[in-house]
Amino acid sequence: MTDEPIYTEFGDHDKLLAFLKEKSDDIEKAVIPQTPTLLIKQHGLPTMELEVGMVLHMSNGHNKYINPKDAEILLNDGILNRM
Repeated sequence: MTDEPIYTEFGDHDKLLAFLKEKSDDIEKAVIPQTPTLLIKQHGLPTMELEVGMVLHMSNGHNKYINPKDAEILLNDGILNRM
């Protein structure tokens, strides 16, 4: 298990874009969940419930959960289309 948090509230457009620029080579795909709330499980047991606007699947097998506000910024900016 990694020490990197799976859920981050960036709180600012510049921080979010800096994260994407740094990790752009590691992002395999971006997915918008059908429901706004996801139940996160570890080892088959529920560990937390998150309000999620987007999930970034990383090349190392981890997922990065993005809140709805930050997901909206990414979609409106079009940065994912340019990657």
